Amino acid sequence: MFVFKKEQQVIEIGGVSVGGQPGEHPTVLIGGMFFKGQPIVKNTKQGIFDEEMAREWVDLANDMVIRTGHPLIIQVYGRTETAMERHIGWLAENFDGPFMFESTNAKARVRGIEYCNETGLHDRAIYNSVNLSMKDDEKQVLSNSRIDSAVVLGWSPRATSLEERMETVGAMITEAREMGLQRLLVDPATLPVGAGYGLELRTMIAIKSQHGLPTCLGPHNAPSAWQFIKQPGLDDEPAHLSAVVAATVAAQLFATDAVMYGSMARTREAFIAVALIGNALAATAAEASHALGVDRQLFEPPTSF
Repeated sequence: MFVFKKEQQVIEIGGVSVGGQPGEHPTVLIGGMFFKGQPIVKNTKQGIFDEEMAREWVDLANDMVIRTGHPLIIQVYGRTETAMERHIGWLAENFDGPFMFESTNAKARVRGIEYCNETGLHDRAIYNSVNLSMKDDEKQVLSNSRIDSAVVLGWSPRATSLEERMETVGAMITEAREMGLQRLLVDPATLPVGAGYGLELRTMIAIKSQHGLPTCLGPHNAPSAWQFIKQPGLDDEPAHLSAVVAATVAAQLFATDAVMYGSMARTREAFIAVALIGNALAATAAEASHALGVDRQLFEPPTSF
């Protein structure tokens, strides 16, 4: 259980509060949709997908939010400009909460910025992400938009120590502020097992200690290239799911405010695991607040009974 001396900022996006001291607010879960390989996806280029299954995923996630008290942000992927617009447009009509959008295609990301600006979705939208590879033209479009929420990715191929990672984090926070972005989620980046996985957990504590900003993390990336679970006899969905759930709750225990659990096909399991650890954090936060003589509003999990 961590209690930070640094004042911890809380931001609100689409009715969801993110940040604060551990235990103050429930851990937010971020589920992904429209990524290649998901069963809902039919054509990534045109943005064609199984709308009925996608709606079932959203309905299940909304139900888990009610059952556990842990809020949801949906992460939208768009391979192309067309796909990005279709995906965001559909989600806006079928989900009332905040969403983040991303792509490996700069034109698709720019279209996401423009579409959110044009349709009035800017207050619910989170741009993912401000990073070292971002080009000037994309920065300009984002700066000129009404979007003021973004993920700040604190990763550099040369940042292999905590000190180097924190230098990158600081530089990216400054970059985001210069673009007029006010509501930031700082992501120190999760690397695959054997290629740096674990340093982001130590960095998470440093970010909250030094900057006091809300944080997010994609720990599902760690086991994605883990050769151990690709061995015969281990390479199946239960094994992969157990690794993702373990990585998710590890991030939660290291004071991560919002955790990306990957595909929304894993929503039920991710929420149940986080709800369990949420009960532990709530109890330890209450005891720590009492021991320190701190009067602070804390999250009370509806799953306590």
